[in-house]
Amino acid sequence: MSDQSGIDDETDKALSISAGLKLMIIRRSSVLVLLQWKKQAVMISVLLLMAATVNATDKSRIFDLQECLDIALKQSPVIKAAGLDMEASRESLRSSKGALLPRFDLNAAYMKENQAIPYIPAESVTIPPKFSDEVYSWNAYLRIPVYEGGRLTSLVAFAELEKNIQSARIAFTEQELVANIMNTFNKLLQLAELKKANIMSVEALERQRGNTELLVKAGRAANVELLRIGVQLAGERQNLIKTGEAINRTRNLLAFFMGIDAHEISDVSGSLGIRAGIKEQDVGAFIKSRPDIVILAERVKQAGKKVDIADARRYPSVGLVGNYGNKAGVGAEDRKEVWEAGIVASINIFDGEITASDIRREQALQKKAQEELRLAESKARTEIENALSFFREAQQRLEVAQKALDQSGEALRIEGLKYETGAGTITDVLLAQSSMSFAHANYYQALYDNNAAIVEYQRATGTIEVKQ
Repeated sequence: MSDQSGIDDETDKALSISAGLKLMIIRRSSVLVLLQWKKQAVMISVLLLMAATVNATDKSRIFDLQECLDIALKQSPVIKAAGLDMEASRESLRSSKGALLPRFDLNAAYMKENQAIPYIPAESVTIPPKFSDEVYSWNAYLRIPVYEGGRLTSLVAFAELEKNIQSARIAFTEQELVANIMNTFNKLLQLAELKKANIMSVEALERQRGNTELLVKAGRAANVELLRIGVQLAGERQNLIKTGEAINRTRNLLAFFMGIDAHEISDVSGSLGIRAGIKEQDVGAFIKSRPDIVILAERVKQAGKKVDIADARRYPSVGLVGNYGNKAGVGAEDRKEVWEAGIVASINIFDGEITASDIRREQALQKKAQEELRLAESKARTEIENALSFFREAQQRLEVAQKALDQSGEALRIEGLKYETGAGTITDVLLAQSSMSFAHANYYQALYDNNAAIVEYQRATGTIEVKQ
């Protein structure tokens, strides 16, 4: 029996060990399955992220100047807002013209009274009035304006001037937008060239550092020269970062003017070249055709029409009227046809000086509009003269910057050869490298200023070409 119980104990131990091993295998399998699921989930997330990145990247592309202008003229909120103002002015003109036409109204009414009233008056001694506490009526009313002292025609003229103003405002907005797009686009081109110059400077300093390390190992240069190169290299790398961030900010500004998201612009294409010069002409004709001057000139005319509208209130208002309808009492019984026609005239006799005060107010506003126009013309003349001055200055600076850039390149080459032969110092090389970086920055800034001065002259003269 003891042997049998021992065998049973061993059997139970073996079974428990076997069950434990199975349980461990099952747990391990579960862990492996869980790990596989996690890996698959991670892979799916990575693929989705890559797909999202690809989709976001697909939306961004390279724009040239004309594409930027085309998109801005179609999508910019300021252009759309100006277009809606134009649409509103057209509707206002239709409304003012409609006031010249006859007016026809159809009216219907039901009145419940607390007591019977005569809804049809007595026609004679033998035909008494008709009473009812419920009155049904309808009538058609016609009025034809005959004379309003010129008020209605002045309102039409005022609306036509407003339409002209909104048309000029659209032209002004488009020219301002095109000028901003061109300047911002050119700034991006300038910064791109400056970034290339920064990269070239960094690469040149890195090569110089490598050469100096060899000289230090050979005992021909001191460690302090490596430190000097490192300091200037760090400065050039900082300039590179600064230029990159300036590019990002300018790209965001370009997207703002275009009315799109900044992520849609990956880069711009084109070259910042020297544009054709400016021919100095008589600025008088330019001033008269500037959209903002046209707007103010139309405002002066509008102010005159407002004076006419206020003055028209002193004259009679005459119109032809006609009214036809029916009236009935309880249950719509005893229906009676009623009509009338005639001429209605009214004239103001006394209104407490309201009309006279309104006339004087509009006359004062008319004089104010005239002075604002005169001020704007003087300002426009100054802007044109200043634009010409800026252009002449930009041309001179561009010539000087071009010569300085050529000289800085040659000076750097000479100082590099002198240092390699032992006839110069690393300080001279670094100064030459710094001068060349400064010359690059000055040249591209002068080139940008030259283009910006031309754009400013075109904006000041109102001659910016808008292509749609």
